[in-house]
Amino acid sequence: MPSRIARRPGPALLLPFLAALMSIAFALPARAWVEVHIAGDDVRLSIDRAGAATVEHKVTLKISGGPLRGLDIQGVDPDAQLDQGSYAVPFKAAEAGSLASATPVAIELLPPDLRPREDGTRRPAAMRARFDGKGLSRGVFVLFFRYRTDLMKRGLIRQDGPSSRVSWSGPVWDDGYDSARLTVALPAAPDEPRVDEAQADEASPDALPAPTTLSTLRRALDKDELELLRPYAPKAEPIRWAIRADARAFQPEPAAAKPGADTLGRLSDAAAGSPDRSRTLYVAAGVVLFALYSALVALKAREHERLARAAGALPRPLVPIPLAPRAALAGLALVAGVALELLLRDGTPGAALVAAATALAAHRTPRPERAAATLRRPGKWLPIAEAEAFREPPRARGVYLDVSTRAGKALLVALLAGLGAGVHAVAAASPYHAHLLALDATALLAIFCTGRLAELPADPAARPVAFLRDVARRVRRLRKAPAGAAAGAQELRVVGRLRIPDGSPDADELRLGLSPRAALPGFVGIEVGVVYAPGAGGAIGLPEVLLRVAPGSPCERAVEGLAKSGRSSRGRRPGERVLAFTPRLPTARMTAAIAAALVRAVSTPPAGAMPTKPSGAGAAGATRAPRPRKKAVSAAA
Repeated sequence: MPSRIARRPGPALLLPFLAALMSIAFALPARAWVEVHIAGDDVRLSIDRAGAATVEHKVTLKISGGPLRGLDIQGVDPDAQLDQGSYAVPFKAAEAGSLASATPVAIELLPPDLRPREDGTRRPAAMRARFDGKGLSRGVFVLFFRYRTDLMKRGLIRQDGPSSRVSWSGPVWDDGYDSARLTVALPAAPDEPRVDEAQADEASPDALPAPTTLSTLRRALDKDELELLRPYAPKAEPIRWAIRADARAFQPEPAAAKPGADTLGRLSDAAAGSPDRSRTLYVAAGVVLFALYSALVALKAREHERLARAAGALPRPLVPIPLAPRAALAGLALVAGVALELLLRDGTPGAALVAAATALAAHRTPRPERAAATLRRPGKWLPIAEAEAFREPPRARGVYLDVSTRAGKALLVALLAGLGAGVHAVAAASPYHAHLLALDATALLAIFCTGRLAELPADPAARPVAFLRDVARRVRRLRKAPAGAAAGAQELRVVGRLRIPDGSPDADELRLGLSPRAALPGFVGIEVGVVYAPGAGGAIGLPEVLLRVAPGSPCERAVEGLAKSGRSSRGRRPGERVLAFTPRLPTARMTAAIAAALVRAVSTPPAGAMPTKPSGAGAAGATRAPRPRKKAVSAAA
């Protein structure tokens, strides 16, 4: 039997395998194809009186394949000065006016190509739009870019009698498109602009005439807009546009005023015809403002010092310098600040000077000349009739620069009215500067709203009059007798209590005394006092309600439930106990609620009424639990 011989793979089988490996190893990366078609170019040409123009392009791109990394634009103006802010946005987003999906575009001018074209003409200037990042994918996009050119220097604006001929050529696109549009914005002139249909190409007189151009004119006070529309744009040829405009549209404007002087210049023209007269009026206004504000600062300082010395306190101006230089510097800072606000376009320097004038006129809370003593001098408490104790104290006289007084309110309103008249006059020329001038009212508020009477050290014999009178009125209203109740059980005596220190004719504290007509045995009295603590804006009144009882008496046992909400201490006389209650908030309503609850607790019940266990719910609801705290001298002393 013949034996079989195994065949080995020959070279013919290895060659295809090696060829496949070589093709894979040395294969070049595949390049995606991209095709771009121009579907439209909406151009806006804005020309100023000097003949300089801003050209804005909105090019509609139809991209197949992609992504598109760059696009060359042929036939732009050779003196183009590119502006920043170019972008590309999807067509639907552009129609909706949204830039959320916009892609930034980098525009750059390409170096001039000196090689002549096939017909021997010079190649036009070109620019390149680069779409950085991932580029533009497949779809329809709108490319926006803008640049500046000078048509007058290039000879594209030529005067021809009473009119001027303006010509401009658009870019060269390889693809033609329908509905070529150009909007020309010109300075306003008496004669309206129009299309120049009789144009002829001087370089090629045998060329075909330009297609018919449709136009739409829109006129405004400051500019005329002529919208031009052609049925198509030719392939690989520039679009040449030409219009006729009034030659007066390109006459230069008068020399502009210096930067910052526009507001005062317009005010000068409105106030007086002569510049010298206007300058005199401004200098006079500055002198009057300086004298008025300096005088107000000085008078306020004198008035505040007089009142502070009378109250036993030291005046403290915010800027502690002598009065004469302080008043003069305040006036100078205010005048300089207002002038800079009107002269400069930036209001920061002027506002800083007005703030300095405000600081020079402001006052801090006065400081007492001597610290409050821990112990007061011995004295006597005298009862006084309610009408005499709580009548309105006399008003301070000679106080004209305090907003808390009637004279101060009237004077502040008059000054603010004068400032409002100035703001109204400036608003006609510049609303921005008028707003700055209105904010300068802070200089007046520093005079009338600091160094007030309320910031002086409180007089415990006069300051609490209005508060205690309100508490007495509220307690009476809470203690009104219900229908069918005994009148004697509901009667309440209200008196004032004055403390006269030994050797002094003036009282140093006023309290409100409350006492029911029929009280439980051991009742001594109920007093409402106010302790004043120093604060940033003046003294702060902290009311207290004091119940004085005899230890071990029925009255003390009746108020055991209320005693848990107060503080207990010894009284001013032997054998007397004092319970002090503090309202949660220092208001007359809460203070009156505590006083009425105490009066109800210590009153003798009507004859035949069932005795009830005293409850502290009424007073406890308006008081707070005792806790260690720092406070001024206790009213129970």
